[in-house]
Amino acid sequence: MTQVTGGPNATRALTGQVVLGGAGFSIYDDRDDAGAIATIRAAADHGIRLFDSARAYATVDDPTHSERLFAEALHGCDDALIMTKGGHFRTGYREWAVDDSPGRLRADVDVSLATLGVERIGMYFLHRADAGDSVAGSIATLEELRREGKIAAIGISNASASQLGEAMSIAPIAAVQNKHTIGQDSWELPSLCADLGIAFLAYSPLGGPGESSRLLAHFPALAALAAARGQSLQRLLLRALLAGAPSVSVVVGARRPATAIDSAKVPSDPWGDVERAAYDKDISSSTD
Repeated sequence: MTQVTGGPNATRALTGQVVLGGAGFSIYDDRDDAGAIATIRAAADHGIRLFDSARAYATVDDPTHSERLFAEALHGCDDALIMTKGGHFRTGYREWAVDDSPGRLRADVDVSLATLGVERIGMYFLHRADAGDSVAGSIATLEELRREGKIAAIGISNASASQLGEAMSIAPIAAVQNKHTIGQDSWELPSLCADLGIAFLAYSPLGGPGESSRLLAHFPALAALAAARGQSLQRLLLRALLAGAPSVSVVVGARRPATAIDSAKVPSDPWGDVERAAYDKDISSSTD
């Protein structure tokens, strides 16, 4: 099982988990910092221990907004792991830029260390591997920072299989964080990560806001099963994703405490013959 040190007293498994993502707390117009902190704390109170931030998850006037929210909400929660990312940052109302240069990555790490109030960041991702063909220089910089003790583990986000291979030739890679939506994306990279012993963190696992009607249309058997159990279809679909490959964790964008609490139950939900048969029926129907 992939593990990473998250803080003075924290060693967290990265696979088979629900991760609370922070993008929605910071990048939209309808921000509610008090509500975000309540949601983060509800997630922690109900067992979620992995939290996903980034320098890009920022307001127009506060480049540390997301990291500050997590630092405040999780203060004193020593067994939580706040993961963050660098090289990608907000420059305007609807504008973001990428700079994976050594100077920028070092500066981003230093700001994140100060904002999170830690001496070492447990898990640090190169945010936009897809900004260029090669990630060698960026990963080499992160490996230097790891050896200096500023980060504990290196991840790569929005990466191809070839970029993962290149990164692994330079430094130990603990995790890949890529978009992976149920019923839409290939399992090739999550399966490769499982073979390599690397965690695969699936963001946008259900396709994002406004996807409820699509999910109901594409997964009627699972929807019926969820309804019979009095639980949400979304929760059952997240459980299906965790069952898809042993490398997978799911990054959820809950913005209300109730949603975070519901998502926290996913890893302990059953997944056996009944659930698998309903899922297989839905997948077969959608590909006919």
